[in-house]
Amino acid sequence: MSWAIVADSSCNLRGFEPLAPDCVYRFAPLKINVADEEFIDDASLDVAELNRRVSADETASSSACPSVGEWADLFRQADNIIAITISANLSGSYEAAVMARDIVLEEGERNIFIVNSRAAGGKLELLAVEVDRYLAAHPEATFNEVTAHICDLEQSSTVLFLLSSYENLAKAGRMPKMAGVLANKLKIRILGTASSEGTIKVVGPARSQKKAFEKIVGCMKADGYTAGPVYIDHVFNERAAQELSDRIHQDWPNAEITIMPCGGLCSYYAEEDGLIIGYGW
Repeated sequence: MSWAIVADSSCNLRGFEPLAPDCVYRFAPLKINVADEEFIDDASLDVAELNRRVSADETASSSACPSVGEWADLFRQADNIIAITISANLSGSYEAAVMARDIVLEEGERNIFIVNSRAAGGKLELLAVEVDRYLAAHPEATFNEVTAHICDLEQSSTVLFLLSSYENLAKAGRMPKMAGVLANKLKIRILGTASSEGTIKVVGPARSQKKAFEKIVGCMKADGYTAGPVYIDHVFNERAAQELSDRIHQDWPNAEITIMPCGGLCSYYAEEDGLIIGYGW
């Protein structure tokens, strides 16, 4: 039986090759609309140019989820499908995937399970990679066993956003506009997480990067983190991502930390110098 791990492009894995036998990874690109131009969040996207265009445009830009047809095409690529979407409260991606699942299931026998990550960025990467590892370690696992495993992973992992620019979030209604304006003017870094309402729930402000990193470590301890996988996504800020990795390793020397650049959608929301941290415990 063949397997496919499928995500939308809020998962920043690009070119990922699963370890599990007879398994592929595919992603469905979201789109970012700036003025009259559509940027497709695939492997060929020039993220720096997208950010430049968004910054130069004074009007509110927007994002669009993958279509039902795009999801359906991906669901036809294997017998067993594990799909992971950006938070259902942030995008219509989950709803489109559910509609595509219903269409494809009517065409023949397949197993399709869709996970609402309740997040974006690093948490999706964690889910995708850990499911692949489970399949590689348990090649005889049933579909129900795999779906139970990813549900456990989703419940025992989270995402944090460390932001220093908030214009796009405010324009899109993901955080109060006045709060974004004040935070920008005062040069305050904001540590937040994804709320159930599809906005950024502020964990706390930080006047310096060092203090922000201490807050992140504090959140990890409060969650019961014990050196599980960590994914740090950055918007052209690899230096800060590495410094955060070093800080995490001070408390958990054996932590498995992966650093990667944000694709278009995550870059659009995290903005310049932003970090998105996904971790599991």
